[in-house]
This record gives sequence, structure tokens and C-alpha cells, in this order.
Amino acid sequence: MRALILVLLASTVVCSMPLLPAHDAALAQSDEGEAEDPAEERAAQFVGVRGPDAERVPGGTLLLAAYAVVWLLLFLYLLRMRSLQRQTAAELERLSSEVRASGSL
Repeated sequence: MRALILVLLASTVVCSMPLLPAHDAALAQSDEGEAEDPAEERAAQFVGVRGPDAERVPGGTLLLAAYAVVWLLLFLYLLRMRSLQRQTAAELERLSSEVRASGSL
């Protein structure tokens, strides 16, 4: 139980560390009287959106290309498996004929 508490405490400290320097800088600026409220600062930097941009990369073409690649790879895999199955069947037939030939002696 102690280990769990220590892990939680350590993770909380580590996760809050990047926030501490920014918080200290904001406090230092507020002490000097130069800093604005963060909400006002964001409002001054707001840039309105004019409208949606057109897609520069057509998603439909990329989707079809991805499906074509997947189907091609699947087809090549199945051809390879058929080839290996034929080789295995031929080897099995050869071994069976050798066993029959040696058994009749």
C-alpha cells in the first residue's frame, strides 16, 4: 500500500513539474503589474475563421489506393500459400510412393 501511495505521489509531482515554471513566471509578472488576465490575453490574440478550406489531398483516392494495396497483398499471399501447398502435396506424394516401394521389399 505504501508503494502505491509513493507511486501516486511521485507521478503527481512529475506531472505538475512542467506547470510550475509557467506558474512562477505568471506570478512574477503579476507582481510587477505588467501581466494581463490570461483570458484577456487570449482574446487579444484571437483570429476569426473565414470559412472552411478545401481539401488539398483527396481522401477518396487515398482510401481506394490503400484498399487496392491491401487486396493486392492478400492476393499475393494466397498465391504463395497455394504454391506452398502444391509443393507440400508433391513432397507428400513422393514420400508416400517411397514408403510403399520400400514396404514391398
